[in-house]
Amino acid sequence: MQLEEEIRNIIEKESEDYFLGTADLSVSKNPMIHQYGSLIDEYPRAISFGITLPYINTCNLFKDYSKIYKNTNCKLRAISNQLTNLLENGGYKAFPVPKSKIVDITFTSLHKLAANQANLGRIDDNGLLITPEVGPGVNWGTVLTDACL
Repeated sequence: MQLEEEIRNIIEKESEDYFLGTADLSVSKNPMIHQYGSLIDEYPRAISFGITLPYINTCNLFKDYSKIYKNTNCKLRAISNQLTNLLENGGYKAFPVPKSKIVDITFTSLHKLAANQANLGRIDDNGLLITPEVGPGVNWGTVLTDACL
C-alpha cells in the first residue's frame, strides 16, 4: 500500500489531472501484448499513467497540440524516471517505456495496451485509447516492473 501512495505522490507533483492504474501483463489474453515476449517475462507488471490534455481552440490546432505534447511528454518522462528510481531503490526491476516516434494511426503502443489492461479505457478501431471521462484526450506513459502491485 505504501508503494502505491508513493507512486501517486510522484504523479501528483507533475499533474493534477491524471490517470493511474496497474496491470499484470503476464496473464493478459491480448495477443498484441504477447508480441513483447521476453520484455513481459522480465517485467510482468505495468504502471500506466496518463496526463489529461487540456481543451484547445481549434484555430491553432497543430501549433497548440505540438506545444501541449512536448509539455506532457516532458512531464511523463519525469514521472517515468522518478518511478523507475523509486522501484529500483526498493529492490525491484523497472523499465520506463520510451515514447514512440511512430505516427501511423494503426499503431497501438505498449502505453495504450498497458492502460487498456489497467482498465483505464478501451482501444478503439482507430487505435486510440478512449477513456470514459475525456475520450482520447490523454497522453500516456508506462513503467514496467517486477514489483507486486
